[in-house]
Amino acid sequence: MKLKFYSTLLSGWLLISFSGCTNDDHTSSGGDDGSTGTSGTRQYFNLAVGIDVESSAGATYVAAYQGLSSPEHQISFNGWGYEVPSVRTARVYGSKDGKTLYNLSYGGGTISKFSVFGGQSYAEDKVLDISLAMGTKNPRWTMVNEDYALLHTVNTQHIFNDAAGTEYSYTNTKGILTAIQLNSFSIITNYNPTGSFTFDFPRTEEDDQLKLHVWRIDAPVVHNGKAYYGLNKRSYDPNTDTNISTSNYSASTLIVDFPSLQNPRIISSTVGKGSTQGYRTPVAHVDEKGAIYQITAAPSHIIKIEGDSYDNTYDFNLSAALGINVGSNGWFYVGNGIGYMPFYDADLGNGSDVAAWGVARIDLYNKTAVRMNLPTNLWLQQYQYSVMGNDGLFYMALAPLGGEGRIYMFDPKSTSADAFTVGASIQTINSTSAYLGIF
Repeated sequence: MKLKFYSTLLSGWLLISFSGCTNDDHTSSGGDDGSTGTSGTRQYFNLAVGIDVESSAGATYVAAYQGLSSPEHQISFNGWGYEVPSVRTARVYGSKDGKTLYNLSYGGGTISKFSVFGGQSYAEDKVLDISLAMGTKNPRWTMVNEDYALLHTVNTQHIFNDAAGTEYSYTNTKGILTAIQLNSFSIITNYNPTGSFTFDFPRTEEDDQLKLHVWRIDAPVVHNGKAYYGLNKRSYDPNTDTNISTSNYSASTLIVDFPSLQNPRIISSTVGKGSTQGYRTPVAHVDEKGAIYQITAAPSHIIKIEGDSYDNTYDFNLSAALGINVGSNGWFYVGNGIGYMPFYDADLGNGSDVAAWGVARIDLYNKTAVRMNLPTNLWLQQYQYSVMGNDGLFYMALAPLGGEGRIYMFDPKSTSADAFTVGASIQTINSTSAYLGIF
């Protein structure tokens, strides 16, 4: 399935010849949501689908379309698509115009830069080995803007008071941060010859009291010369040599100077609890007023950061707003205080066996949430990204695991649960495949 046709015309001719129809599944059709040829507008929507997504062990395929708004357009990755190189399910990002794609090969220790030509025509322009700088082939990463991406990982070490290792004291966490300049596609070494900044995580009083340690960081956002990383903490039981998950701690954020990634410090919330690291989906966004809004995992709240501290007067309780116990991996900001949040019923869990996921329109300023009237059999645990079209609508690719779905185009200006139109139909590859998003 790893097919590389560097002529869109050629790939279209081959597919029409094979299918024997003019309304085939794979044409890069246009529409009022697609390319206008104007600089700065979206010219391609890159759809991504993963196989064996529950285990994160399968391949990832992408294809580029100029338009997705036509409900007659049928999209299938069966025998179609460009395979993005990755040992596990790919971590993909795209430029705002959709003409460039980036991917971290999680487990492979490289990131790649691709040019997008439409359909399944992609060219891998550059590959950058980041394993030496990061000390692992399994870091996480985030494209924070059109110019930079940040790579990050942590290492933990249990500290004992005695040489025999019987008197457990605490677990030390060492962070490793690296910045990538996307235009030159190189590791920034201005501040450190290795290109990475390594440090011991500052410990809070709460960490010492509850024997907590940071075990994962992710989903940074950059604002005003600082990078803000979400954190996930847990404790360790030396008697059983096991880690213990918990959400009963103050939601926290790592702040470092940007782009040097130095001067680490931790801030903590008094209103939010649990992980702020998310999972694949963006977690924190900067609004037009310069405030950072960040989501916690479960029960999900949106909390607020201004400058170098939390604004503890702000608490958006999403469970209260939606009337169920809400869990979420992250959300998308579309502007003017409005966002869209994939969420699940935390009483049922986030597994594919219950498929208890939905999408809500959230209003940061009025602290209201509306569950959109979508199919109820969704599983969005692996959903990574979605984008705005040139028409001012927000596009999501939503389909049941291994089933058929649609492109949904949401109108951010409306508060109605039915404020969307449906575009192209989308088909998954098999029973273990799911759409990862639009890039």
